[in-house]
Amino acid sequence: MFFAAIRNNKNLLRFMQTRAHNGSSYIVKKGDTLQAIAKKTGYSVNHIRKLNHVNAKSLKVGQKIVLSRRGPVKELAVVRTNEIDEYDEEDDLLEDDEDVVLNDTLLETENKMDSSSELLGKWGSPHERSLFVRVAKGFLGAPYRLGGSSIRGLDCSAFVKKIYEFFDVSLPRTAKEQARVGMSVSRDELKEGDLVFFNTRRAYGHVGIYIGNNEFVHAAAGRQRMVRIDTLDKPYYNKRFVKAVRIKGLDSGV
Repeated sequence: MFFAAIRNNKNLLRFMQTRAHNGSSYIVKKGDTLQAIAKKTGYSVNHIRKLNHVNAKSLKVGQKIVLSRRGPVKELAVVRTNEIDEYDEEDDLLEDDEDVVLNDTLLETENKMDSSSELLGKWGSPHERSLFVRVAKGFLGAPYRLGGSSIRGLDCSAFVKKIYEFFDVSLPRTAKEQARVGMSVSRDELKEGDLVFFNTRRAYGHVGIYIGNNEFVHAAAGRQRMVRIDTLDKPYYNKRFVKAVRIKGLDSGV
């Protein structure tokens, strides 16, 4: 079983346990900051600040912080496309019937982006890489939320970052930054665990994890706002695919 296979990974178990937490409010504890509350609850600092009209100086021990006025599940399932969050550079909110225009400035920016040519780690075995895919797929159905970073709502780069944290790799927070690390690979060289990047309204605006068979798993916006599996052959993603990078490899080099 999936959980039996990962039972020894304490960080992963702690994270998965948050799936059972549906609280729509939080009571401020001694030493809490807005950043600490955001990390504990999975809601962004901006979301908490706007909903409660609070700032760092106005927090008081025992104060009730409202996390959702719609109920926890519904709130996380709905992402307002006009909401500006602290990670609004992750602009992956295009609908399937919208097009993307890659102008000369955008293409020039892509071509000039610095990129590493080094792996950030090695898989212990092919089995570990297979386990990585199973862990990533274990998040299927988790709600998408721009700026979110927990199972209760997360965006594309937070999903990628979280999965790799379980396997001892610390990635940057945004998709654009993640595109600058690891070793670039061509589309026909993709292996399980590689990151695939797409141009949305911004260069490198969306990222997912390749899982084999021309499929990738990602936290997607659009009409279905959740972690799901899509295929690179789907026209929407095929025409927006821009880059792939390998974060970890085997001793054999793949």
